[in-house]
Amino acid sequence: MDRIQSWLPKADWPAELAERHPAFAEGFARVGDVISTDGHVPARYKLLFAAAIAAVKRDSELVAHYAAAAAAAGVTADEYDGACVGILISRGVTPHQLMAELRPDNYPGRPGPGAGPAEASVEATYEYFRSYFGFVPDYVEVLGERAPKAAEGYFLMRDAALSGTRLDKQVMELLLCAVNAAEYQARFVMIHARGALAAGATEEALVESCLVALPFAGVASWLPAAEGILKAREPA
Repeated sequence: MDRIQSWLPKADWPAELAERHPAFAEGFARVGDVISTDGHVPARYKLLFAAAIAAVKRDSELVAHYAAAAAAAGVTADEYDGACVGILISRGVTPHQLMAELRPDNYPGRPGPGAGPAEASVEATYEYFRSYFGFVPDYVEVLGERAPKAAEGYFLMRDAALSGTRLDKQVMELLLCAVNAAEYQARFVMIHARGALAAGATEEALVESCLVALPFAGVASWLPAAEGILKAREPA
């Protein structure tokens, strides 16, 4: 089916699926239509989200496919670099490496530098989280009490990842919604949905972003995504 094959890597199974299970294939294609076209989120960013999800799933072939597709669609080197940083704080070294190693393949120049470090102290850490959540979460307090240097490091990394790269803050929050949907993490979808809404995103943009996870993590990814989006409507 051409509508499926237009955004997935070339393979035989979409045509076989359409022949054997046409109703399922049409449903899959309709979800794909939302992912692969401009809507409340530009298609280029949804391709970037797909690359990030593939990195989290440790699928290097899919990362390469969607990183190249995102670049061809207009994602800049600076934006791609920002996504690499977002994946590093969200899911660690290996997904970051899978994305970062592909940057030279799609972008001949080096990305520009991000923002310099903010003042780091435990109180600055607490103030940052107060400004983000409206309160200091208990998991941040225990870090500040028991490992203050690590609390400062957490603050520096989080602040730099969410607002210190050249990937727009709203887009970064939407990317993290998509990644956490793919990992079935309703709580983290909620946290980043609230961050995206605070940065000006619409609920439609949240839904589109989380739907990027569905082809790679199944319909089961939509349930925690929806839970997180609905909880984001509530006060923090």
